[in-house]
Amino acid sequence: MIESDTVDQIRQSLEKFWEEESLGLDAESTSIDGLVAAMDSMTAVSALIDIEKIVGMELPTGEVIRRGGYDSMKQFMDDLSTRVIQYVKEHSK
Repeated sequence: MIESDTVDQIRQSLEKFWEEESLGLDAESTSIDGLVAAMDSMTAVSALIDIEKIVGMELPTGEVIRRGGYDSMKQFMDDLSTRVIQYVKEHSK
């Protein structure tokens, strides 16, 4: 079982990462830039560096990172934290 403190640390790390790395685009944009995810999946992979330290295991990008990237901080935090927690639960010793 993953502790609530660990979940909080994961979410805080993801929020900080989003604030530092997102493209700052909003979903309401009508320009061509609006077609690009605010954070692409390749950038999101870098968020796993700190998350792996928190959970104490290597995380497979293909299983925890959403293909196509993330359109909002909420989507990024909710989707990635859920996938990480699920992976950790399934693979903890």
